[in-house]
Amino acid sequence: MFKEFSDPIHQLIKAYPCEVKVINSLPLQRLRFINQLGITNLVFPSAQHSRFEHSLGTMELAGRIYGSLGLKDDRFYQIVRLAGLLHDVGHTPFSHTTEVFLGDKSHEAIGEKVVLEEGIADILHECGYTQEEINLILNIAFRKEGNFPKIITGEVGADRMDYLRRDAYFCGTSYGFFDYSRLLENMILVDGRKCVHISAIRSLESFVMGRYFMYSQVYFHKVVRILNIHLKEVVSKFLEEGLISHEDFHRKTDAHILSLMIDRHKDELVRRVLGREHYREVFFTTSKEVFEFVKGRVLEKYEESLLRFDRISKRVLDEDIPLWDSRRLMSLFEVSRLVSSLKDIEFYRIYAHPAVAGEVKEYVGKISA
Repeated sequence: MFKEFSDPIHQLIKAYPCEVKVINSLPLQRLRFINQLGITNLVFPSAQHSRFEHSLGTMELAGRIYGSLGLKDDRFYQIVRLAGLLHDVGHTPFSHTTEVFLGDKSHEAIGEKVVLEEGIADILHECGYTQEEINLILNIAFRKEGNFPKIITGEVGADRMDYLRRDAYFCGTSYGFFDYSRLLENMILVDGRKCVHISAIRSLESFVMGRYFMYSQVYFHKVVRILNIHLKEVVSKFLEEGLISHEDFHRKTDAHILSLMIDRHKDELVRRVLGREHYREVFFTTSKEVFEFVKGRVLEKYEESLLRFDRISKRVLDEDIPLWDSRRLMSLFEVSRLVSSLKDIEFYRIYAHPAVAGEVKEYVGKISA
């Protein structure tokens, strides 16, 4: 017996009885009200998808990757799917944007705490999972999977493969689309290591390029970035005023924050986000040295309160992807000229208050010419 969820990315997602019980728990249902891409929908209007559907998709892909790797243990298959389902259960309102308010904790650390303290571990025990198996689920979901092949995390893990296609679909862009069926069919284990057969190299290149362009064109979009900066300022103020607390921040949803913002819609900080009165980009460069020079000169002339500075860096790949040609393992960077030609993303931006943005931009143009 299983429950079916219709999904625009994977068509049909099947959930088994224990998975359904976990899905119906409050910590998982809360994810329905956490936007996958924070406030990116203020720039890409249809980006309204949630962490909930991404969690279902990650669970589904985790199972498919498990099967593609030729693994046969049915119990471990269920464990891997549950790990995929729970991977994002610790996300705070507006996803990664507000994770900074967790202090020295990550959403993974909070996720483990939620599983152990908010009823999910009890559900798993009732389903017949031992404490050792629950620890294994936690290890795969939140602790980078240890010595196991990276099925959830990693460059071609279930988490990344789902969010790229899902984000591209809902943002209305084509960057994140790739032939994931061919990629799945060509994942193999070599000496316990997850690899991609070289026959799927074009699909793999498309995947890497899709991720690269989603970051440069969507996740790092200039307006998305400044709105996130302003949102953090708003949340910081709410925390300082005691309107929300650090202790239970991870239990809140986007709706909690939005409700507070709408009630305070005349506040300048709130208007910067919801009223489109955000600071405007007045300078952009890919050179850290140029950025630091211009930043210094601008601060000599304008008050820091009128400016915002943004620094972004993202590697093409966080780790290499091994390829297998039926004889030996090779590096994707070694084999693919396309991937090896990509440069790590480095964006540096200066934003200014709308009232002075034109003036600052003109000044910056003179000193950076």
